[in-house]
Order: sequence, then structure tokens, then C-alpha cells
Amino acid sequence: MKPKKIQAIQRRLSRVLGAWKDPHTEVALSDSNQIQGIEVTEEGQINLAIVPERPHCPCCLFDLRDLRQTIAGIKDVSSVELLITGVPAAERWTRVLNPE
Repeated sequence: MKPKKIQAIQRRLSRVLGAWKDPHTEVALSDSNQIQGIEVTEEGQINLAIVPERPHCPCCLFDLRDLRQTIAGIKDVSSVELLITGVPAAERWTRVLNPE
């Protein structure tokens, strides 16, 4: 994929994260400490490391699922993988949120 397409994906992703609010706060994800890392590969895959606001809250799980689906709908994105960190049973969250 050309660098211009990768930059376009990054801009679109930035807009999504800037508008997405955690269900427990009124702070956009891009302004919070929840996002630990973002990688956009040359193939259009997005890898997002994130810490849920409340580790035992089911609505946080559903919210991250919806976020993943929204990111997957961005033009030229081939796949999305969420890596959950900083919570108990993070590997379970990661497995549930990345069904492919």
C-alpha cells in the first residue's frame, strides 16, 4: 500500500478515536490514557493496544467490540486487532474481541 493511503487511514483512525467516548467518561479515547499503542501496517492492518476503563464491566467489552467494528469499516483497512492490556484476564478480552 502506498504511503499516502497509509496516511489517509491514520487520519481517519485519528478522527474515529477523537470522537469515540468511553461509556463511563466524557473524554475522547484520543485524549485518555487508554490507548497504549497504534500501528498501521503496509497491508492496511490496524493493531491497537488499549486498556479498558473498567476491567470488570461488560459494557466496556461491548464498547470495544463496537469500536473494532467501526475501525474495520474505515476505507482501505484490511483488518483490526485489539490487544487488551493492563487488566486481569487481558488475554481473554483480546481473544473475545478478535474473533478471526
